Formats: sequence, structure tokens, C-alpha cells
Amino acid sequence: MKVLLIDPPHKLFPGLRMWTPSFGLLQLGAFLEREGNQVQMIDATALHAPWRDLANAISTSKAEVIGITCSATCLSPEAIQAIHLCRKLSPNSIIVAGGSHFSLMAETILHELKELNYIILGEGEIVFSQFLQDLSMGGTGREVKSIAYSDHGKVILNKRQSPIQNLDSLPFPAYHLIDMESVAYYWHGMGRKAFGLSTSRGCGDRCAYCSETRFWDGIWRGRSGKKIVEEISSLHRQYGKTLFVFNENTFNWSRKRVEEFLEELGKSNLRIHFWFQSRIKDILRDEELLPEMKRLGLYEVMLGIESIQPDVLSRYEKQQSREMAQKAIDILRKNKIMVMANIMCGDWNDSAKSMEEVFRFVKSQSDFLVLTLTTPLPGTKYFEEAERLGRIRERDFGKYDFMHPVMDTKFLSAQEVYRLQQVYLKKYYTQPRILLGAFFSPNPFKRMAYRLILRYVWENATKRPWKQPNLDGEPRQSSVISNQRKSSD
Repeated sequence: MKVLLIDPPHKLFPGLRMWTPSFGLLQLGAFLEREGNQVQMIDATALHAPWRDLANAISTSKAEVIGITCSATCLSPEAIQAIHLCRKLSPNSIIVAGGSHFSLMAETILHELKELNYIILGEGEIVFSQFLQDLSMGGTGREVKSIAYSDHGKVILNKRQSPIQNLDSLPFPAYHLIDMESVAYYWHGMGRKAFGLSTSRGCGDRCAYCSETRFWDGIWRGRSGKKIVEEISSLHRQYGKTLFVFNENTFNWSRKRVEEFLEELGKSNLRIHFWFQSRIKDILRDEELLPEMKRLGLYEVMLGIESIQPDVLSRYEKQQSREMAQKAIDILRKNKIMVMANIMCGDWNDSAKSMEEVFRFVKSQSDFLVLTLTTPLPGTKYFEEAERLGRIRERDFGKYDFMHPVMDTKFLSAQEVYRLQQVYLKKYYTQPRILLGAFFSPNPFKRMAYRLILRYVWENATKRPWKQPNLDGEPRQSSVISNQRKSSD
């Protein structure tokens, strides 16, 4: 069948000014092609005039089925907007949506969004392929597992498809379906040779705030170390990529896989650099592997510290402590691996004092700070509690990006939490060691990162913030879920 896959236009974070194509959509496109379907993929954020060019592509595609992804709650307004656009410009196409937000909010979305025919619940490759096969044989697709749809106002959620056990059985992502030379994929500060990878799915932890836990049913699966190195080799050979960012919650969940990855990378003789996100406990577990990781190109780890307050960590359901975080930081610094501290502030138990404590904890011993605002993502245990207790103050899902204030704490309003976040970010990135490090650090990756930050700080200080050059004037709409929630308050 003729399929059009769409990742709608999105606004870029001005600090980074780059975009990563949807790994899920690239993987889906490769799988559908292997099954004999004619696939076109549009990563609209990378287009010259995203909404206008997307409209032209929809009008001319003649696709029988259009698939639209929504990988995060904050991207849902644009995804819904794209569905409206597809129905208007391609009225005879079957429109299917997927991704974590649509999966977790399927019932509400299908009740409200009449232009949408189906939602794929969870993992998409096998489900979408079976759905297309059923359509090609004259069926409706309604009997396929992991499909959700509305039948005369009643939402039907079919029984879930079992997850793919062996991710090595999947083809490599269909990078040929996108323009790998697009300016949007230029990782500012890292160069054109940088690119993101996704090599695993899910996480075995049960963090209360994490939508990934719900979406993947609390299960971690990963491609083998051998397959990871094969994909890196392919990206290096075909596109000249040498710096890789592993865009997943925890690259090093499996020690066995890390050992295999290191062995295969060592045998490949590839000269690359890479960084990944890690749980604290995995750094502690793999301490003796860090020297080899460093030797083979690891230069930074984003460490999921989140908080150092026992009561806050308990509410997050994080199985870690301040002492564990300190030890993990010490291990990374001993191996001369940069520490990117990932902190969340704004839990119900957070106060001005607790926010100051965690800031002081990371201020001098991390090389980079990601200070986000605790956000109750729909579909999570954290959201359900915040909604039930009336703590949520922001209803626009487009702002559920961990950078906008969403809810109050016991001691602070949402706006006060946001103000303190901005204060601490400014204090952190105006430290002399960072200002001077942008020019004089012997570590090229520190110079790279700090210059990126300095540019962002300078533009805001001079009141000349960067504006996304290709963001055309299509009006932004709120999520239908936001409107539904408002009307029921």
C-alpha cells in the first residue's frame, strides 16, 4: 500500500537550535518498506516552510494511509493540527496516529478528534504492517491487535500485541527517507558530524513521573552491541558521522550489552566520540568499565540525579540517594568523563530551600546542568495524583516540555518554581569556570558546550533571542485534551 508517514512541524528549543528525526518513524518506515509497502516520510520540522510544504506534500501524495507520530505530550498540539490538515487535504485517506501520547490518551483523543480513524497502541512495526495487510485484503483493520478506534461514539481498545522480543530482527532505520544533510539536523555546538541514535526501548524502572514506563510496560529491550556498532559504522560510512548521542532513557541498562558494545567497537577501529544518559545505579555497577568506555570515545554522561531530597526521591519512586549520586559523580570525574547533571525541581515536597540544596550539590561538580521543571505527564501515576488533588495550573499540553511551570508545590506557586529555576540556571552558567572554559578549557567538548551556552546567554541579555527561521505562520492550537479538561473543571 501507499503510506505517508509524518512527523509534524515543531518549534525548536532555542538553546540547541537543532532537531532529531523521529527514531520510531524511521524504524517503522524501514519495516513497512521491507514488507513491500510504498513509503514516503516527511519530517516537517526540517522543511524550508514546514506547514506550507507539509500541506503541499499531503495534497500530492495520494497516500492510502497516513501515519502521524506524537512521541511526547508537548508535541501533541502540532500532531492534532496535522491530523486536521490531513483530513482537509486528503479526505479519502485513512489517518492513523501513534506514539506515547496518543497511546496513553487514546480513549480521550478518539472521543474528541473525529478526523482520526485509528490509534496504534504501543509498538508500531508489526501492528501497522498487519493493519495494512488487512486493508489490502479488503478488511477494515479493526480486528488487528493494538488498534484503537471509535465505533459510533464508543471507543474500542483492542487487546495488545506482544512486544518484539528480538530488536535485532528489525531493519536499520530508513535514513534514506529523510534528507540527512538538512540544516535542522546540524547539532549546533557539536558540528555536522554529530547524530542521534536509539538502540533500546523502555526501562525496567517504575518512576512515577515517566510516561516511557507506562508506554513500554516497564520492560527494557535493546539491540545487541554488535548491531549498534554496525549502525554506527553505516552512519559513519554513508554520512560521515563521528559523534553520537544515544537518545534513550538508559543506554547502559544491560551490562552484558555494554560489554559486547565495547568489544565490537574496539574491533571496528572506528574513531568516534559519544555520550549517553544513565541511571546512577548503572554507573556504580559498571565502574570498572568506565576506563574502556573513555578510551573508545565516551566523553560525557547525562546522569539522572533528579533530586537529592529523600522525600522527593520517594515521591518520584527513584531507588537512589544523595550518597549514590555523589559516588557516581566521583567515578565519572575520576575517569575524566564530563558530568551532565539532570535535575528536576517542582515536586509537591520541593521548597526554595530544597531547590537551593540540590543546586549547591551540582554547582561545582557537574560540567553541564539540565535543570527541568517537574511535569505530570498524562498517563502516568504522577499525573493522576496531581489531577486528583487539583495541583495542575497549566492545561496547554504544548507546554508540558519540562521547561514551563505546570503545577504548584506545597510551598511554592508554579510561577515561583519557574522563577527559581531561571535564577539557578543563570547562576550556574555565569560561573567564571564556565565563562572562561568556553575559550580556555583544554577539553574540546567543554569548549564546544560552553560556547553554545554563552551564545544563548548573550542573545537573551541583549534582548535579541534567536528565532526559528523556517517557522511559518500556521496558527498553533491547543490540544483537544486540554480543552476537554478545561470544560470539565
